[in-house]
Amino acid sequence: MSHPARKKTFVDPKVQGALVRRLVLHWLVFFSVAALVAFCLQVLTNPFKPIEEHAREVWWTHGPFLLVMFLMLPVFIVDTIKLSHRFAGPIYRLRNVIRAIARGEKYQPLKFREMDFWQDLAEDFNEMVERLRTERGANSFDEDHEPVLSMK
Repeated sequence: MSHPARKKTFVDPKVQGALVRRLVLHWLVFFSVAALVAFCLQVLTNPFKPIEEHAREVWWTHGPFLLVMFLMLPVFIVDTIKLSHRFAGPIYRLRNVIRAIARGEKYQPLKFREMDFWQDLAEDFNEMVERLRTERGANSFDEDHEPVLSMK
């Protein structure tokens, strides 16, 4: 059974924020290099023209491309956040389940959303908890495979 969509935009602001910052940095570098290359090529066509005229010609010939690149940045950011939900969300959920078990709260087998990454991690985690439960005996778990006390 899948879980409903996540309600938070940033499930893990530290991880997802780092990805967005890196994406924006790469985009700015690419945008700057593309603009510089376009300007240099324009200047090389006639190096004796005034710089202002070259800048005007670059804008008229390459401006639409640069404008589209600028307008695509928010699309790239939103897509990066959506993609990062698929791996940051499961790790966030795993961390919360580990903390709950450490506090002695009831354990529900870990299940990630259908489109999330790390499906094998959830299965491995559930197997680990089951093995610990078996090795430590049913004394620390109730009949629903949920810890009554901590797993110590």
